[in-house]
Amino acid sequence: MYQNNQMLAQYNRNSAAVSIDPAYKTKKNRTYVRVMIFVISVLTLLFVGGTVSAWVGNDDAYAKSTVSAQAYVVVTQGDTLWSIASSHAAKEQDLREYVFQIRKLNNLKNVTIHEGQKLLLP
Repeated sequence: MYQNNQMLAQYNRNSAAVSIDPAYKTKKNRTYVRVMIFVISVLTLLFVGGTVSAWVGNDDAYAKSTVSAQAYVVVTQGDTLWSIASSHAAKEQDLREYVFQIRKLNNLKNVTIHEGQKLLLP
């Protein structure tokens, strides 16, 4: 038994085992802690920023991309684009331009309109 202990002691003295420097362990631990603090800080900032923008931001961020409610008129018997334009155009506005805008807005190829048709107004 004594001989085994001597051999183990000799082997341990002569072994090429690499010992880890305690300063290296400390640096490694500090680096790990710094990275974790950074990650937690970034996540906290993202969470706080998202929460604040949700409470303070616009009512609906996508509302502007939807079609807004526009005024329209339902064509009755005897209506023409000219009569509709003259009753809905602003004072001093050129009626020809207003008729053109109505045609463009409603994708009309000509000035023919039909009773019951809904026309969007500019």
